[in-house]
Amino acid sequence: MKLIKFYPFPLSFRRPRLLGFADVELENILVIRGVKLFEAKNGGYFVQLPEPTVEIKDKKLLESIRRVVVDKYKEVRF
Repeated sequence: MKLIKFYPFPLSFRRPRLLGFADVELENILVIRGVKLFEAKNGGYFVQLPEPTVEIKDKKLLESIRRVVVDKYKEVRF
């Protein structure tokens, strides 16, 4: 899993907050563009996959996507 690019947004006071978009490459096989990173009401993070819908059945893969996007957000946040 490789993060290609992260596009951060300025913070807002609305919850859940959209923090940015990411483009993610999976094993040199698939690129997913426009993964949205949100901050949840409880302070955690979650991702929303772009349309057309991509369903990830492997929980480890979904967690890996979340981790790489959150790590980049923490690196570049305002």
